[in-house]
This record gives sequence, C-alpha cells and structure tokens, in this order.
Amino acid sequence: KPYNHPQGMYDDDAPQRSAAAHVPDDDEYVAASAARDVKRAAKEDKYRRQAGIIAVPEEEMDLGGDDSKREVGNKIMANRGLTPHRNKEHKNPRKRLRGKFEKAVVRRKGQVRPMREDGGGYGGEASGIKTTVTKSRRFGV
Repeated sequence: KPYNHPQGMYDDDAPQRSAAAHVPDDDEYVAASAARDVKRAAKEDKYRRQAGIIAVPEEEMDLGGDDSKREVGNKIMANRGLTPHRNKEHKNPRKRLRGKFEKAVVRRKGQVRPMREDGGGYGGEASGIKTTVTKSRRFGV
C-alpha cells in the first residue's frame, strides 16, 4: 500500500472491534458504542472510493441535442436565496457604465454649447436670414 490509512478505515478484511470488549458491565456504554460503530461504518461506506469508476463517454450522456441551455439543479436553486430582480442592462457592468456615460453626454449637451469649427472665413448666417423681420432705423427724414 502506498499510503497507510487508519486501522479499519478502508480495509474490508480488517478485524472488527466489538463494543462489548471495552466495558462489558455498562449497558448504556455498550449501546452507545455500538450505535457509534454503526454510524461510522455507514459513513465509511458512503465515502469509500470504488476502483474502476470512469467518466461516462459523451455519446452515452443525454445532451438533449437541441442546443438549449440545461436546467438549473435543485441544489443551485436552493442555495440561491432571495435575489432581487435585475434589469437586463444592469447585469453587465460594462454595459451599465456605457449607458451612464451616454446619459451624461445628453445632460452635458443641455449645459454646454458645442464647439464651432472655423469654416475658413465668413460663410453666411448660420441660422439663416428672416426676410419678414426688419430691425433697422431710418436716417434723417
């Protein structure tokens, strides 16, 4: 054996200890010791490694075949606890911060006029000339 386990932990042919060998005259002690031995044996059987177990090949596994996501198991759902509903955009932090930036840009447009690029000389009135409006004075009549 490459590693020596404690006595009787994984050995099938190890001698079994009896509870009556310790204190034969105390019935409660004998009963408690027997219950403990039964509990330990059940735990040992539960966690015993079995030789020759290999993973199931993929073609034998039930993959569904319809490229859909598999369902969440009961263990995961039980451990999830109470979680609040989350907006789809807020699940991805990068996407959420991108949305915040776009909102900030819109707010800034209301506060600050955009920079005008020099068009190279006078290009006429940018907003156009209203022909119906007259803002002038007559000279010396």
